Amino acid sequence: MPIRMPSADVPTIDISPLFKDDADAKRSVAEEINKACRGSGFFYASHHGVDVQLLQDVVNEFHRTMTDQEKFDLAIRAYNPNNSHVRNGYYMAVKGKKAVESFCYLNPAFTEDHPMIKSGVPMHEVNDWPDEERHPRFRPFCESYYREMLRLSTVIMRGLALALGKPEHFFDPALAEADTLSSVSLIRYPYLEDYPPVKTGPDGTKLSFEDHLDVSMITVLFQTEVQNLQVETVDGWQDLPTSGENFLVNCGTYMAHITNDYFPAPNHRVKFINAERLSLPFFLNGGHNALIEPFVPEGAIEPVKNEPLSYGDYLQHGLRALIVKNGQT
Repeated sequence: MPIRMPSADVPTIDISPLFKDDADAKRSVAEEINKACRGSGFFYASHHGVDVQLLQDVVNEFHRTMTDQEKFDLAIRAYNPNNSHVRNGYYMAVKGKKAVESFCYLNPAFTEDHPMIKSGVPMHEVNDWPDEERHPRFRPFCESYYREMLRLSTVIMRGLALALGKPEHFFDPALAEADTLSSVSLIRYPYLEDYPPVKTGPDGTKLSFEDHLDVSMITVLFQTEVQNLQVETVDGWQDLPTSGENFLVNCGTYMAHITNDYFPAPNHRVKFINAERLSLPFFLNGGHNALIEPFVPEGAIEPVKNEPLSYGDYLQHGLRALIVKNGQT
């Protein structure tokens, strides 16, 4: 059963000290992160150094200029049976059934020469891209953005490590750039006069995506400033605030697993809002062979209850279970 969080308060945390050398300032940030992860399970990371206006410009241009044929040619196997990809590719809107559409891409280090690609290990795919003559800045931007978000997310993870009583670089080996299974999803929610049927939660709320726990180490999200997310708390479902300049951070189920739910994965959902908007999550994941032994965080009293779990097995089973529960995105 998902843990109901004690509040819906989402603090904004200045993470800039995590990029610097002042140990006391880093510990102060870690204390704020600790409170947030055990409060609503969410916090906004400010002073992150990412150009979010450029991000929105490139993604809006991409969605505006993609043709239906381009979308189908890039579509994952669930939409295009001729494509073997199940992660990287286009996730299509389906007229009368599904309005949201997105493009997901993986680690640019996954080339034909990568050992995991050569071995055909699940969850590893060489990225397919739209035509570079028609979309000249899309691939270069996306590959650069992936590396930038991996660096940012690794720095945030150093704050979490300190918050959990671990050395600052405790998580670094699991997040090596050559092997990380992290992904970026460029999700577009359109405004439509004739919107397809949407789902309804048990409390009657219309939903674009039902309640779920993120399959990730952490999720680092930028989105258009349109309120849509809710977290499940002890007082029921409550709205999360928006931000037009900061990244929303929450823990995924791997973090919950290794910390014995000391840092839980908050149960959250997406309300149906008929408005043109973007949702751009970076799902931080370890490498296929990464394995972090579950541990007792500083300040926790419960003994370790979970077995060690390799990241590759975790991700493959976790994503499959999410599709079974919530349907294909």
